[in-house]
Amino acid sequence: MTSAARQEQADTEVEFLANLRDRYEAKGFSFEVEPARQNVPPFFGTYVPDAIARKPGENIAIEVRQRRSHATDLILQEIRRRFAGQPDWTFVVAYTGDDALKALTIPASSRSAIRDRLQKLRALEAQGEHRAAFILGWSLLEATLLSIESEFVARPRTPGTVVQTLAMLGLIDPDLEQQVRPLILLRNRIVHGDLAAEPSPDEVGVILSAVEEALLEGA
Repeated sequence: MTSAARQEQADTEVEFLANLRDRYEAKGFSFEVEPARQNVPPFFGTYVPDAIARKPGENIAIEVRQRRSHATDLILQEIRRRFAGQPDWTFVVAYTGDDALKALTIPASSRSAIRDRLQKLRALEAQGEHRAAFILGWSLLEATLLSIESEFVARPRTPGTVVQTLAMLGLIDPDLEQQVRPLILLRNRIVHGDLAAEPSPDEVGVILSAVEEALLEGA
């Protein structure tokens, strides 16, 4: 596996865990990613889960895997045995399930078409349609990367991979990258149905500025 592929897999897991956090916290659980060994019960032994969800009388150890395989199933069976006879604990395996994304290809758009959409998004944002402008801005950010890489088609990438690649190519400066990264979680909340999540005009401006800067630097 190449370093780029490993990074994309890691970004997928981070995004997946962020979505899991939202779901568990909405049900009243606390949620801890990569818990420290001293924060897990002794019966875990050497095993440390990818995340733990807790609320009074109910604790869930969460293992994240990319996909099922015979070798993986054998490892998980061994881990699951540790939870036998532990009524307050449940062991859950969550699969990122990215196969559908791998089957999808996206055609490259021209930079002129992206600039035209960007102007329309700025007009949309000026009308107070912050959510729509924010989400469509993320779409333009990925479209910009694809157009600059001069690929005819590409597979979808996680928001984190898009931001990191643009930064690595020098298409957005480090300060702007640091402003964009925290907005990934907000983007995920909106996309996955959090109707209470609302981007501010400044947050919309950050995403649209990233698109504009990437287009300018990639010219």
